[in-house]
Amino acid sequence: METTGGIFGRLSEKILGWIALGLLILAGVGLWQMGPDGRGALWSAIWRTMAWIAVAAVLPWVVRLFITRLLALSSNWAGVGLIAALTLLNIVLGLILMGGFPGSGWGWIVALAAVGTAGTYNYLVSEYLAEQAGG
Repeated sequence: METTGGIFGRLSEKILGWIALGLLILAGVGLWQMGPDGRGALWSAIWRTMAWIAVAAVLPWVVRLFITRLLALSSNWAGVGLIAALTLLNIVLGLILMGGFPGSGWGWIVALAAVGTAGTYNYLVSEYLAEQAGG
């Protein structure tokens, strides 16, 4: 990869590469020392999170089936209701997959960030579909 930063640019690339490698090695050692129960819980959480992300990514595209009916209402409240319903479905699915409410402060922060990201994604996809439908 060519950079225009000269020697300092190349040096910073090398340093960042070694830092990333070190973090990966530390994560691997931590995972190895975690024990079978901890590894099982971690992998379970990762797979559940990936399933939630996949469903949350696909869910707003289902709106394409009835976006023209919503646009015919000519009401912003229909769009607000749509985005709220999609976000509520994301929340319910997340609660089901994760087995309930978060148990720690960091869990709540991550959950709220995920719901905020999903809500923003729902809004952006809905806006895109509305534009494509001619609204």
